[in-house]
Amino acid sequence: MLSNKYTPLYTKYRPMIFADITGQESTVKALSNAIETGRIMHAYLFCGPRGTGKTSSARIFAKSLNCENGPTVTPCGKCPGCLDVINSTPVDVIEIDAASNRSVEDARNILEKVQYAPVHGKYKIYIIDEVHMLTTEAANTLLKTLEEPPENVIFILATTESHKVLETIVSRCQRYDFKRITTSDIVKRLKFISKSENIKIDDEALLAIAKNAAGGMRDAVALLDQLSVLGQTKAITTDDVNEILGQISYESVHDIVQCIISSDCGKVLEILNTIHDRGNEPSRILTALIQYLRDSLILKSSADKNFVLSSTKINENIYGKISEQIKDLDTQTIIYYIDRVTYHLSKLKETNNKYMWAELCLIELVGTPKIPTLAELAEKVRILEEKFSSGIMPVMPSIQPIKQTAVQKPEPNIYIPEKTNNIQNIAINKNEENTEPAKEIKEEIKQNTDSNSSDDWENIVKAIIKEKTPAGMFFSNIANPVEITNKSIILSFTSDLAVKQAEDDSKRIPLKNAALNYFGVNDIEIKIIKGSPSDLLKKKLTETSEKPQKDNSEPNTTIKPSPVKEQAVKTDKTKDNINVSQQQQSEKISKINTPKIQYGYDLSDTSRMIIDLFGGKIAD
Repeated sequence: MLSNKYTPLYTKYRPMIFADITGQESTVKALSNAIETGRIMHAYLFCGPRGTGKTSSARIFAKSLNCENGPTVTPCGKCPGCLDVINSTPVDVIEIDAASNRSVEDARNILEKVQYAPVHGKYKIYIIDEVHMLTTEAANTLLKTLEEPPENVIFILATTESHKVLETIVSRCQRYDFKRITTSDIVKRLKFISKSENIKIDDEALLAIAKNAAGGMRDAVALLDQLSVLGQTKAITTDDVNEILGQISYESVHDIVQCIISSDCGKVLEILNTIHDRGNEPSRILTALIQYLRDSLILKSSADKNFVLSSTKINENIYGKISEQIKDLDTQTIIYYIDRVTYHLSKLKETNNKYMWAELCLIELVGTPKIPTLAELAEKVRILEEKFSSGIMPVMPSIQPIKQTAVQKPEPNIYIPEKTNNIQNIAINKNEENTEPAKEIKEEIKQNTDSNSSDDWENIVKAIIKEKTPAGMFFSNIANPVEITNKSIILSFTSDLAVKQAEDDSKRIPLKNAALNYFGVNDIEIKIIKGSPSDLLKKKLTETSEKPQKDNSEPNTTIKPSPVKEQAVKTDKTKDNINVSQQQQSEKISKINTPKIQYGYDLSDTSRMIIDLFGGKIAD
C-alpha cells in the first residue's frame, strides 16, 4: 500500500500568484491594475484554449480579493481566505462545473445562495467553468443577477468556446481572451520543472513535448509527468516522446517524401509496410504525412528560420535536411500533395480496407508528373500570344485532333488540264492534306482581272463590314467578283442557295449602298450569277483559245502574256490539244452536282451567315 499519495506535476506546479502565469502578460497586467486601483467589476469572462491559465487566473484573482492583506496582487496564501481557494473549500469561493450543473435548478440554487454574506473574505465569488455548457434556460435565469448582482458578489465565467455563450451574457461581463502559450515559453517552464524534479531529458525532447502540447501548458506538464518515469536512468529523447505519443518520427516521414520526389514506388511501399508493422494505423501515417508536408510548405514559404522552428514541428537537427529535400519543389506541388493526401485520408475513414487506401495514396503521389508553376504557365501564354499576333499558328503536337465521326459525302476530284500560259497544273482534291485548290483558283482569277477592280471590291466589302451587317461576312467569304466598275457589279457564287441569298434585299441593298457611296454615282447595276471559280477559269481559258493566234516558226512556243490580261497564245497544234483537254474537263465538271439541301423552315440572318461561311453547306 502506498504510504504517500502522489501529486501530479500539473497540480504541484500550478500557478499560485500572477507572476507564475506564463504567456498571458497582457491579461495579468490588466487584472493586477484592476486590483491595485480598486476597479473591480461584478462579472468577468475568461476565454481561450484549454491549459492556458483561465481557471488558475480566476483562483489567483479570487485569492487576491479575499486575502487578509488584500485586495493585493501578491496574496499571502496562508490566511483563511487564501486557504479556502487553495484547498477548494466552497466557503467564499465556489467553483461550479457548468458541464455537470447546467440545468435551471442549478442556476436557481446559485441565485438562492448569492444573498448570503461572505464568511472570511470581502467577496463571495462564483467561478463557473465551461459556462458555454449551460442550457439556454439556465443562462437566462442568471441574466438578471449577472447584470446587477449583490454588492459583494462577483462572477468569473470561463469557457473554451466563447462563440457558444449567449450574447446577452457576454454583454454583461468584462471579457479577457487567453492566447495559446508559445513553444519557447512552454520549454522554459518545462526546464524549470525538470530541474526541480531531477528529470533527465534533453532539449530536443522538451521541444517535442512543447510542440505537441499545442499551446497548452497543462498538457505539456502532464506529458512530462508521463515521461518522467523513463528519465531516472537515462536522458529522455525525442524517440521516447514519439513512442509515448504513438507518433511517427519525422525521419520516417522524411524517407517517404524522398521516395515520392524520386518516384521510387517500391521503396515507399516498403517503408509504409515497416511503419504499419510497428503498430501505426494508416490514418495516423497519412496524418503525419500531412503534418510533414504542411511544415515543409511553411519552410518553403518563409526565410525566417526562427519563425519556422517556432510554428512547426521541425527542430534544429532536421531543418537542414528538409530544406535540402524540398529545394526543387515549388509551393504548388506541395499544396497538391497535401490536397491528395487529405482526399485519401477522407476515403480511408469510409472504408474497411484502410491500408489499401494508404497504399493508393502513396502510389498516386509517386506517379504525379511535374506540375507547372504559375510563372511557367504565364510564360507559355505570353509565347502563344506573340505567335498569334504575328500570324504564326503554334504547333502543339501533344494535342491530338478530334476525329470526326459524322459520315460525310466524298468530294469529287477536279482536274484542270495543262494550260499554255505558264499556269501550273492544279489538282483539286478536298480530302488531300495541306492543299487549298479553291484559294489557288481564286488567286488565278484575281490575277486575270484588273488590279484596280480588286481594290475597289475590297474597299466596298470593308464598307459593308463597317456597317456591322451579316452581308459583310457573306460577300467577304463566298462572293467571287467578276466585274467591278462604277456602272455595274457582277458577282458569282458556287451554289443556288448562295445566289438566292445574294439576291435577297438583306444582302443586295447593303452592297448597292456601299457601292454607290464608294463610286459616288447615282445608280449602279448589281448582277448575281452562278458559277464556281473553276468554271470561270475554264471559261476564260476557252475564250483565250478561241481568239486568233499569230503564226510562229516553232509550233510549241508560247507568246508572252499581255500585261493587261496575262493570257497565253498558242499555235494551232497547241490549240487543238487545249480544245481536246477542255472537252474532257467539261465532261468531268458536268458530272459534279452541287448538293442541294432542302429546309422546312425559314432561315434567320445568323443561320444564313453560318451557311454562307461553309460554302452553302450545313451539317445534317
